[in-house]
Amino acid sequence: MAVQIEGLAVTYYPIPKSGTSSIKYALMALGDKHAALAADPDNEVHTHLATNWVDPFAPVYDGMGGKFTIVRDPLERLLSAYSSRILDANVLTRPSAKAEMLASFGLPSDPDLDTFVLNVEKYSACSWEIQFHVASPRCFVGSSLFLFEHVFRFEEMDKVADFLSSVSGKTVGMPRLQTARHKVSPSDLSPAALAKAMRFCRYDYGFLVDYYDSARWGGIPDGDPAETSTLHVKGDPTALRDGRLVYPRTLRNFVDFLVQRPLKSTVKRVG
Repeated sequence: MAVQIEGLAVTYYPIPKSGTSSIKYALMALGDKHAALAADPDNEVHTHLATNWVDPFAPVYDGMGGKFTIVRDPLERLLSAYSSRILDANVLTRPSAKAEMLASFGLPSDPDLDTFVLNVEKYSACSWEIQFHVASPRCFVGSSLFLFEHVFRFEEMDKVADFLSSVSGKTVGMPRLQTARHKVSPSDLSPAALAKAMRFCRYDYGFLVDYYDSARWGGIPDGDPAETSTLHVKGDPTALRDGRLVYPRTLRNFVDFLVQRPLKSTVKRVG
C-alpha cells in the first residue's frame, strides 16, 4: 500500500528489494512511531506498513500528493531476492512453501544461484515470498512512472534522506535495514544463467529505461517472446504451465489501461 506521513504531502510507494525497510523505518521515525520496532525493525516495519500489489497494466491514480518511489537495477534486484530469501531466510523450508510442488519439479530447497535463476518461475510458483520479491516493479507502482513526482535510484538513498528532510523540516537518517548477509553479484552467474536472468528482467529494463541500462550486463539476449518474465510471476494461479505462471492479458487489463481507471486508494497514514 501507499504510505503517507500525517501532515506532510508525501506518499511513498514501496517496491520489494528496493530499500523499502529503510524508507519505512524513516517514515515511521518522522511520525514518532519507530519505537514500536525496537525488537526487530528489519521485519516488524512491514507489519506496520505493508507493501501491496497493484494492477501492473494500469496506472496508479489515487489523488495522493508528493508521490515517490525507489527503483533498482532489475538484475541486481533479482540477485538480492536470492540473497535475502534463499541464502539468508531459507524461505523454501518454511510451511508457506509448496513442498510437494517443489518436489514435483525436482528442485532443491537450497538452490545455488544458477539453479535458482534458471528455474526462477518454478520457485516463484512454489513460494509466495519469492514471487513477491522477484515480481516486476510494475506490480507495485503500476504502469506509469510519469505519475510520480520523484523517482529515486536505489543508489541514491542519500537523496531520499535529503528529500524527506526538506519536506519535513527535520533531519532524516536513513538506516540500512535488511542488508543481505550473503551477497552475490552478476559475475557469479554462468553465461546461461545470466542470459536467463536478463530475459526474465527484459520488461523491467524497458520500464526503467530512464534509470538503468541493460547494456551494463551485456544487454537483453534474443529469445522467445512468450517466455516468462517478472510480469508473469504474479499471474493467474489456474494457468500453471510447467511451473510457468502466465499473466492473463485480458480485455479488462486493456480497457482499464485505456481509460486510466483510478485504483481504490489503499494508503497507510503514519502519525
